Amino acid sequence: MIPDELTLARLWQAQTVADDLRTSDEVPVRVVYRGVWTHRRGPDFTGVLLDLAGHLVSGDVELHRRTSDWYAHRHDEDPAYDRVVLHVVWHDDLGQAVRRRDGVRIPTLELSRFAVMTAEDAAARTVRPLGALGFGYCAPELAVRKPEVLHRLFEALGDRRLSEKTARIQARLSGEPAGQVLYWFLADALGYHQNREPMRAVAEALPLAVLEAALHAVRPEQRFAHAAGLLLGTAGFLPVSDRERGLVALSPAIWRAIEEAQGSRRFETGTSGTRWRIAAVRPANHPLRRLLSLAWLVADGQRGLLGEVRARFETVEPRRSLVDWLTGGPVPLGRDRAYEVLVNVVVPFAIALAEWTDEEPWREAAWRVWQRLPAGRGNRIVRSTLEQVCGPAGFRLRSARAEQGVLHLYRWGCLPRRCGECPVARLVHSGGAESG
Repeated sequence: MIPDELTLARLWQAQTVADDLRTSDEVPVRVVYRGVWTHRRGPDFTGVLLDLAGHLVSGDVELHRRTSDWYAHRHDEDPAYDRVVLHVVWHDDLGQAVRRRDGVRIPTLELSRFAVMTAEDAAARTVRPLGALGFGYCAPELAVRKPEVLHRLFEALGDRRLSEKTARIQARLSGEPAGQVLYWFLADALGYHQNREPMRAVAEALPLAVLEAALHAVRPEQRFAHAAGLLLGTAGFLPVSDRERGLVALSPAIWRAIEEAQGSRRFETGTSGTRWRIAAVRPANHPLRRLLSLAWLVADGQRGLLGEVRARFETVEPRRSLVDWLTGGPVPLGRDRAYEVLVNVVVPFAIALAEWTDEEPWREAAWRVWQRLPAGRGNRIVRSTLEQVCGPAGFRLRSARAEQGVLHLYRWGCLPRRCGECPVARLVHSGGAESG
């Protein structure tokens, strides 16, 4: 009986395989790091490090019941699988390596030849769930005995991540107007994982200065529909289909106004439409909804996008004012997504611009928001990294700074496997004593 793919993932996760692995072509394989399960989003394991006949190779691993499933699932046409370096199957029914989209042949490892225990036995032996980063926890005792030390470490790493973001923003400020930079980064964030590139393309094809100039010519109550029409037209979503209209609760009158706005300016439409990823996107993350949210952020108020953000930092409760702005409008962002935009774009942008223009009061206001932002719910990376460091007992992050620090730790340390340089490892070796 051929196991299902989830069972194969458990076997690969536990690495319950013989030491003398060989591909179907009899090439020796040593697994240096088995990677991290992706929850079936693209290749099954990412960040894998292999020794193939003495050559270190990094990339992804894809698991299948049979070798032929590679073609049955059309992975040979999918760019998401361009980094696959090993095809792990239970039964090699082709007898030859499959090819990626770029023509590269991928070695096949027939797992049934090398598994040393059943999937049930492997699951009973390991305490780590699918998606765990390592085989053992990093600092579970430290998390229990000296949690404050880890809190301070995570927050310091969060400040480092913030500095990297402000540096990227300032690099764009050196060559573009501040409002366009903010608009570009908002579009990037609203693209989520799948549609960042086409959202950025829209922001470049329809610059903020052009969009805001067009909005000055219409009445305040028409601004949202006008901005939406120009953005959707540039993105190639006009005319909007009935199915796409069903994604958003807008009145027929607003939809008419949106489509009429397309005729108010001559521009090339659809330049980014062929690159939108729709199939695997949740309805709440559909790019049409994200473009409508961006239209609201640009159209709200008479101060312009940059002026609106600056004014909200000057209120008595800037965090609440900014969240209300992000979650307002006809197509609001959810509070979790709004929080992510605030943490990853709005606050870093405000600090970056204030430092660039030497406006200390604005920098201080933005820094206070940064220091007081509570932790969100955390994404899959935050949860798996925190579990890797602190163990299964649970460790509650108390601030957005700390949450960003965990992300920095993953990107900088866990993903490239720089364990010897990890500040958590130094804390463990020093017994929790912090060093400068």
